[in-house]
Amino acid sequence: MATTISSELKLNVVLDSALVALREALLPLNSFSTVYNSVPLKGTDKIAVPFFPLATDATSDFNGTYAFNDTNAINSREITINKRKYQSLSFTSAELARQPYFNPEQLGFQKGRKLAEDILRDVLSVVTAANYGTAIHTGLASAFDSDDMITIKTALDVAKWPKTSRTMILDNAYEGALLKDAGIKNAAAVGSASAIQNGRLPQIAGFDVIGTNLIPGNSQNLVGMVALPEAILVAFSPVQPAPGVRNNLTAYESATDPETGLTIEYRSWGDPDTDTEKSVMEVNYGFAKGHEAALKRIVSA
Repeated sequence: MATTISSELKLNVVLDSALVALREALLPLNSFSTVYNSVPLKGTDKIAVPFFPLATDATSDFNGTYAFNDTNAINSREITINKRKYQSLSFTSAELARQPYFNPEQLGFQKGRKLAEDILRDVLSVVTAANYGTAIHTGLASAFDSDDMITIKTALDVAKWPKTSRTMILDNAYEGALLKDAGIKNAAAVGSASAIQNGRLPQIAGFDVIGTNLIPGNSQNLVGMVALPEAILVAFSPVQPAPGVRNNLTAYESATDPETGLTIEYRSWGDPDTDTEKSVMEVNYGFAKGHEAALKRIVSA
């Protein structure tokens, strides 16, 4: 007997698969000061994003009383949720009735992945020379190796960056060059076989390395960056449809990642004139440049 999968179950599978892809592709954003708010905003379009700027105040000598002139405690900045990206789906009645090979899991994953790609490229569009200054490294992927990593580390040490929380985000070509590096491939040298067995880089020169093929060039040959969390401030929050809009929808659902709070929304409605069911999966977010001294660009030329 054939098993009929309900439309509600299919929708849940689509949304859950889209959320998995979304979270995976947006992994580089966890390196920054990012807030994933799962509760719809009410009365405001802003979210306070906390961050910890580099401490620059001089240490004081006790002189009979404590003086407080701290300008570098916990800070926060309001980020406006003004970005709204979506992936659309539409089917005619005939198409919906004649899809014996419809795979909701695959469809959701593909749509979620593409949505995440465009969001990540949008956020990283802020990484420019005007915002963060001169590049810390210039060179082609074919010449990039662990010696370059050590040179970058040394430059950051001289700049008095804290040794914790340093992240390097690299284009996959540069990540691949590091995976070929003899010193990294040698499991005995790094104490881990992850580079060979899993294609994952261990921590190198104090950096957690994240490889991605989604770094925008920004017309400046950008291929990567080293950063502290306060370099970019990012906020996500769902925006529910207004009551009148919701009354005209056939469905409104959302799925939230329990660990991060990242939320994807789904809206569906029918168009009787074209005999089409239309739906979108969308994410609402905003971002801004953070502390300009907390990010250094890596460029190819």
